[in-house]
Amino acid sequence: MSALSANSPLQWPRGPRTGFKLSNEKGVYALFLHKGVSLRGLETGQEGLLYIGLAANKSGLKGRCHFNARTVNHSPRKSLSVLLLNELSLEPVLVAKPASSDTWGLDKASDSRLSAWMHANLELAVEICHNPDARESELVEHYAPPLNLTKCVQTAQHHMISVARSKVMVGLQRAC
Repeated sequence: MSALSANSPLQWPRGPRTGFKLSNEKGVYALFLHKGVSLRGLETGQEGLLYIGLAANKSGLKGRCHFNARTVNHSPRKSLSVLLLNELSLEPVLVAKPASSDTWGLDKASDSRLSAWMHANLELAVEICHNPDARESELVEHYAPPLNLTKCVQTAQHHMISVARSKVMVGLQRAC
């Protein structure tokens, strides 16, 4: 058994976000759809795997995992947003950034609806590790979860999500 399969995110303990007391330790995490839940137009990875991310800054795992965050700075939330835009009546908003390219997020009520959906439909798994950058790259390359839009071979599904995210941005820029 390889080191990767021995420490596979498919083997990590997982459950609802509320079941984890996350710390400032560095690590990687994985998001999974609950069994029996699906996202229209999306084929998940093994066992519902959606996303693998890293927590490498000072706030560690406690500061990541995306369940109660603003969408503007979180890639998996943006990807979930485009998949759930109509179902959850999400309202994207343009976010101007003076020192870099503009981006988009969701209005406050939409962020709350997305967070509630995530708590109800996703599971979290975490692995504490000293080199989360390398670990995340290794795992993403191997599993290519559908919401990871970099660091892996991009499938038609990845492309569909990237295009949908771009269309949101273009639509917001045209509305201005």
